[in-house]
Amino acid sequence: MYCRVVLFSAFLASFAAALLIPERGLEAEMSIECLGCVCEATTRCNLNYNCTQGLCGPLLISEPYWFDAGRPVIDGDNPTWTGSFYRCVTDPVCAGVTVRKYMVKYRQDCNGDGRIDCEDFARIHYYGGYKCFKSLEGTKYWRQFRECRTATNQFGQK
Repeated sequence: MYCRVVLFSAFLASFAAALLIPERGLEAEMSIECLGCVCEATTRCNLNYNCTQGLCGPLLISEPYWFDAGRPVIDGDNPTWTGSFYRCVTDPVCAGVTVRKYMVKYRQDCNGDGRIDCEDFARIHYYGGYKCFKSLEGTKYWRQFRECRTATNQFGQK
């Protein structure tokens, strides 16, 4: 599992220059490692995942989520073109940009611990920006997320 997170994180990091996210300090808000664990918890970071019930790509992004994130697109695409949503959310870099922009919009302390961190981002991704205060205890998503965070923390990632 940790290897998949590292591979996904390395893939995204290698394209960091392509992210071109205008918000300053975004990297400090949701790290690549955090994004990797959200991906791991969502689909085991299956980069070949298509769509099910309107949720697409390795991060299971819906079209309304993509809209809330500002409709990012892959280079050369246009958000108004047919298929731009699907092309973005099934591309790991564009999907990562989508999630990170969504987190900028909805960032909040979901678990009431006085800080905004990766656990909050995991909740926001799962429940959306308005219901992230709900518990994830007992869900497969949360178990996989916590396993990933434990593994990455052993290597000094917070």
